[in-house]
Amino acid sequence: MPLLGQLLLVCCLLAAAPALAAEPDLSGLWRGSLYGSDLQAVIEQDGNHVKAEVVVHALTGETNVYHVVGAVFDGHMYVMHGSGHIFEGDARGGEITGVLTTKGGSRIELRATKILLPAGAATAARRPG
Repeated sequence: MPLLGQLLLVCCLLAAAPALAAEPDLSGLWRGSLYGSDLQAVIEQDGNHVKAEVVVHALTGETNVYHVVGAVFDGHMYVMHGSGHIFEGDARGGEITGVLTTKGGSRIELRATKILLPAGAATAARRPG
């Protein structure tokens, strides 16, 4: 790569660094509800990349676990499940709000809040409550 190209690449990366540093911290335990069922997610974040284990405790007592991956840019997130479900929403001030679009095309509004745990506490999403 010519020197001018390398210099332009470095300048672009340096210009983008403040935007990357400004991403909200999504890592941790989040809780919400889905049609009255308890929804919990443990999110791991690495820069713009996010992955999560989402656990839905149904009113019937059944538990469903979903593993999702996605990205966050300036607080706006896109997350998808391998089956084709897609969540798009915004993370601001300890709250995530958005729309889950199922593979069948149904659109469901979701809201979750971040649960602040004491230092050293485990983030076990498989426990109802």
